[in-house]
Amino acid sequence: IDQIVTNRILALPIFAVIMFLIYTISLGTVGDWTVGFMNDTLFGTWIIPAATEGLASLGCTDWLISLVADGILGGVGSVLGFVPQMLILFLLLSVLEDCGYMSRIAFIMDRLFRKFGLSGKSFIPMLVGTGCSVPGIMASRTIENERDRRMTIITTSFIPCGAKLPVIALISGVMFGRENAFVATGAFFIGMAAVVISGLMLKKTKLFAG
Repeated sequence: IDQIVTNRILALPIFAVIMFLIYTISLGTVGDWTVGFMNDTLFGTWIIPAATEGLASLGCTDWLISLVADGILGGVGSVLGFVPQMLILFLLLSVLEDCGYMSRIAFIMDRLFRKFGLSGKSFIPMLVGTGCSVPGIMASRTIENERDRRMTIITTSFIPCGAKLPVIALISGVMFGRENAFVATGAFFIGMAAVVISGLMLKKTKLFAG
């Protein structure tokens, strides 16, 4: 098995296929269904309308109804929608960990990532972070070394995820007009470069040196 999954030529294509399947299941297909159910059905159709009607029947003012229904319950619902995604992601990552594949891919990526002060295991949280930084940062819990885990959490925050890209596109479109495509693309790569630069900077600090 090691001759195949750690092969100089086959290792990265095999890893790409495996991560594509994990990415698709946890953050796509099944993950999208769970988020849709939590946000649109559970909170959007059942809980929030029921709370709105209940508060209205009690004679509450409009601002209080909006605060509870749209603010508190809406905010909680949007956050809880990520919980099933993270459960699926952790389940799949634990399978890879138990079968020994995580240590093998960490071995493959370790030489490259050590140049930036990171661990080879940092690659998976960063890859997940391109879809969403929340499960990406949570995925860093699989890194045993506390120093590597902290550095991964800090650097993963710079990766442009699906939530950051619309904000980048909006700001660049409003402020830079025709040049917005170059600005938005530049902002994306600046975010990726910030991962490398911050890793090198943290590597030199007393807290993460060693």
